[in-house]
Amino acid sequence: MKSGILSGKVEPATHWAIIGLFILASISALSFAQAFFIPVVFAIFLALIFSPVRRFLGRAGIGPAFAAAIIMTVFCLAAFTTLYVISNSLATILSDEPQIMNRIQARLQEISGVLEPVREAGKKIEEMQGSNQGPERVVVREEGIFSLWAETTPYVLGQAALAIVLATFLIGSGDMFYEKLVRVMPTVSRKKTSVGIAREVENQLSTYFLTIFVINLFLGVVIGVSMWALGMPDPVFFGVIAFALNFIPYVGSLAGIGFAFVMALVTFDSLLMTLAPPFVYWLINTAEGQFLTPVAVGRRLKLNAVAVFLSLAFWAWLWSFVGMFLSTPMLIALKAFTERTSELSWLDTFLQGRTECDPNDNAIVHDVLDDDGTDACDAPDAIPEEELAEGPAAGTEEMADEDEEDKLAPSIS
Repeated sequence: MKSGILSGKVEPATHWAIIGLFILASISALSFAQAFFIPVVFAIFLALIFSPVRRFLGRAGIGPAFAAAIIMTVFCLAAFTTLYVISNSLATILSDEPQIMNRIQARLQEISGVLEPVREAGKKIEEMQGSNQGPERVVVREEGIFSLWAETTPYVLGQAALAIVLATFLIGSGDMFYEKLVRVMPTVSRKKTSVGIAREVENQLSTYFLTIFVINLFLGVVIGVSMWALGMPDPVFFGVIAFALNFIPYVGSLAGIGFAFVMALVTFDSLLMTLAPPFVYWLINTAEGQFLTPVAVGRRLKLNAVAVFLSLAFWAWLWSFVGMFLSTPMLIALKAFTERTSELSWLDTFLQGRTECDPNDNAIVHDVLDDDGTDACDAPDAIPEEELAEGPAAGTEEMADEDEEDKLAPSIS
């Protein structure tokens, strides 16, 4: 009796075990070689996002290579300006770090008084340690933030240079990737499917980021003006960080709110004025997330909030801060791929946000849950109990017939 491997057949358990090992090996490779993969993935996403711009310039008579140079020059100038504003403001703030920390500690004591018992306990511990004649202690001073920046800047600049150069080559190559993809596929149907998947990923990424870019730009302007109206220092800085951090779901808005609270704590004396800037930041961000973004993005690009959070957590764990920025593009690319792949349609259903539910499906779910179903649908049409007892839902037999016809239909070669 031959085993599954020797006979050429793979058992289901072996099949899934191989897939699991492949996934684990891929995650390990992405983590181990992140210095290479991060700029490469970033460059690929830049090329996909800017492909519609390159085609628009091509219709105006500009070649792909020159269009790539124009696109990446504008992108680098915008990125440099954003980073310059943020780094310049942060350098100014961190130069007064001791005074700021003392001010924050004093304000927290005034507001809550929670730190007073901790300080008293610390003093008692210091007195107890001072009374003992112990060996002389050597204090090692930790490196400052500027020393850390000096060490990491060459590494970051190297990765950024690799991403920019690779993105320029990818954009300048035009539609060569699609041509190569068509050439390597064996049949006409696979050629069309592969190109359709690649084009779907490109369309969804470019549409999403163009929309989010405009929304974040509007959000940054509104928050900057609001911080200026409240008397916060450097309102331009708040507008820029609101624009940049909003590309990171959930965590970005929380970081902006926290920073607004810290700066308000240092700037104002009254409790009301201290709480006003973070509250206004939260209010504007909530209005954008609940009303503006859903309307602008549309139903087709809506993502499941749980999937977005899991993607954020996974890529943040794998690639740290850069992974947070890339988590949403990764999820959008995966969703676009599953939309055009019939075998993964179930995954696409879980990745997309809540859509208009089918009354029949809603009735089945709430019949099992012993619920009236009014939460999911406005007016669900109840299915008779006899039909529920029959088993398959309406349309299942037709789908089975269609699947059978697809199997019998000759393949295009």
